[in-house]
Amino acid sequence: MMFWMGGAGHAPGPMDDFIANTKGATATGSNEMRAVVKELNHQIARLSLLNQALWELLHEKLHLSQEELEAKAREIDLRDGIEDGRVTDVALKCPACGRVSNSRHHKCLYCGQLFEKPLFG
Repeated sequence: MMFWMGGAGHAPGPMDDFIANTKGATATGSNEMRAVVKELNHQIARLSLLNQALWELLHEKLHLSQEELEAKAREIDLRDGIEDGRVTDVALKCPACGRVSNSRHHKCLYCGQLFEKPLFG
């Protein structure tokens, strides 16, 4: 049984840094791009393996069904109001100053209050 792996939203990462720092195609840029893609492919393969291992443990130890997993994935997907197969950043209200920041930030942009970092993200 394969574990369904939905999108995890888009957080800035190595590819964004690379694109921002290498405007224009050069031989060096092309080699760097290949290195970034290779690293991203490695990370995807590793996360797929870990997701499969987690799903198999949940299935074996807790007897959860594929339907329960898919229902939970849909529930999480719809938290932003859009069924698009991915987790989207959401607005967070700062507990210290009450202003709103994007969930991809781990501290308030206004007062500097640190937010609890998500376990996966």
